[in-house]
Parts: sequence; structure tokens; C-alpha cells
Amino acid sequence: MNIRVLLFLHLISIPLVLILDFLFGEPRWIPHPVVIIGRLVSFLERRLRKSFTPRALRFWGCVLVLLVCALTFFVPFSVLAALSFSALHFCGAVSWACVALAFALDVFWGFQSLAARCLGDEALNVYRKLSASLFEGRLAVGRIVGRDVKNLSEEEVIKACVETVAENTTDGIVSPFVFYAFGGAPFALLYKAINTMDSMIGYKNEKYQYFGTAAARLDDFANFIPARLSVFFMFFASIFLRLNFLNGLKIFFRDRYKHASPNSGQTESFVAGALEIRLAGDAVYEGQIERKPFLGDPIRAVEKDDILRTVKLMRLSAVLCMAGLTVPFLLFFFFLT
Repeated sequence: MNIRVLLFLHLISIPLVLILDFLFGEPRWIPHPVVIIGRLVSFLERRLRKSFTPRALRFWGCVLVLLVCALTFFVPFSVLAALSFSALHFCGAVSWACVALAFALDVFWGFQSLAARCLGDEALNVYRKLSASLFEGRLAVGRIVGRDVKNLSEEEVIKACVETVAENTTDGIVSPFVFYAFGGAPFALLYKAINTMDSMIGYKNEKYQYFGTAAARLDDFANFIPARLSVFFMFFASIFLRLNFLNGLKIFFRDRYKHASPNSGQTESFVAGALEIRLAGDAVYEGQIERKPFLGDPIRAVEKDDILRTVKLMRLSAVLCMAGLTVPFLLFFFFLT
């Protein structure tokens, strides 16, 4: 087994994980890593909240982050390393069987780290339900956003859906794809652990202001480069889809840091500009109004088809991301030939 064979297998795995995600999404009959990671976070949180002073809460929050990251990375890494070691020390059919099993597990875990199919399906469900009634649209968007939805207008439901798809193009596709391309399944699952911890405890509320600090900052760090890569892929996707890519760039450079998150505003601002609509603004969370600046200019009114446009933009960006991540490995492969 030489490096060219391993590199060739990795070249195949990068497009394969996206194809599998597009085809199957998140089958409910397969245990999903995020569910397992979420249970681990909840288990550790119950046992690590040993004090209520800010300093102690930050410390135990860091401990939780380290434990979750270590377990999430080293479990798949150990399995794949053991199979690789076996492939090197056996001959013939046994060696190739170990290689095949390692490849299958790596691709399987990589496919589970992506969420393009799920994100698109949920957004299209909002579109269908909103076409039936505003009440059903509110319930549908409530599945994918954290804000209160019972009083949302039709425009606010559309905007919430568009913002979620734009933001999660980074969290659910580009970030895990980048981690997978450069580190395989262990790094992809490590990213999912980081993102899951942020979604569970990375809040600036009374409960998690100190305990979730480490999780939130690590998520910001992990998404910093992928968020900007997402805009890069969205730019070329918007050209192909005949969206206003120049206005997308304009709004991106003007509004990308208006969001509370250093990363979410990157893609949301570009999408707002490319669609020629205004996103963000005030939202209600747990009965409290959270003041947010607007992203973009209201060049035209928001409409339901903006959900469809954003889903197409997300999917094409995912394909371009796959192609972009394959190129350096392809060049390296031919360099070794």
C-alpha cells in the first residue's frame, strides 16, 4: 500500500461524500453522530457544573470542550488507524479488505458530517407549507431557527428561512467539507462536535454566558476560513444562477461584520446582496426582542421564490466546494505519477 493508492482513494472520497449526502441526506434509521455528540455534551454538562462563579464555569466549560473534542476525534481516528495498520501488516485479500473497510467508514462518516440534503429539504418544506398557509409556514421554519415564530409575518418567515440556509451553507457544508478534505472523517467529526457544542451551550444568556464561552470561541475559530470560502463559492454560483453577484460583493464588503457572529454575516450579507433584498433586523428569542442591524438593501420586496433561489445557491456552492477541494489533491496525485 503506497501513498499514491491512498491519495487516489481520498480523491474518490471527496465527491463521493457529497453525492451520498445529496442522495440520502440523514436517514432516520442510521444513528447520526450529531445525536451521539449531543448526548455526550448533555451528559458531561450535568456532571461538570460544579460551581457557579464565572471563573469556575469558564474552567469547566473548557474541560467539557476538551473532552468532547478528544473523544470525537480519537474514536474514529483509532478505528481507521487500526484498519490502516492491519492493511500494512497483512498481505493479499486481508490487506485489501482492511483498506476497503477503512475507506467505507471514512466515506460514511464524511457523508454524515454534511447537511446539504437536509438543509435543502427543510427549506423547501418551509416553501411548501408557507404556500399552503402562514400558520404552517411558521411551524415549518420553527424547525430550523431558534427565534420565536408564532407572530412572524410571511415576509419574516421567508427571511428567517433564507438567513438559515445562507448561514448553514458554512456550518453544514463548507466547514465539514474542508475539515474532511484535509483530515478525513476524524477531522470532519471533530468539526461537527465543535459546531454541536456551540449550538447547545454557546449562548450569551444567563445560563451559558460563562460555561459556553470556550465552545462559542472555538466555533468562531473553526468557521473563520470556511465562512469566507463559502462566499467565494457563492460568488461563482451566483454568476451561473444569474443573480446579482456584483451587488452581493458590494453588500458583503459593507455589511459582513454587522452580524453578532464574525462568520454568519459573511454568507448572509452576500446572499442579501445577490438576491437584492434586506435580511436580518430585530428578532424575538424566548419572548425578548434582540436588536439586530439590517443586512442588504430593499431593492425589491421579499418573495417566496427567494427560498428556492437560496437553496439553488447553496446546492451549487456545495458542488463548487467539492470541485475546489478536489483540485489540489488531483494536482498532487499527478505530480507523484
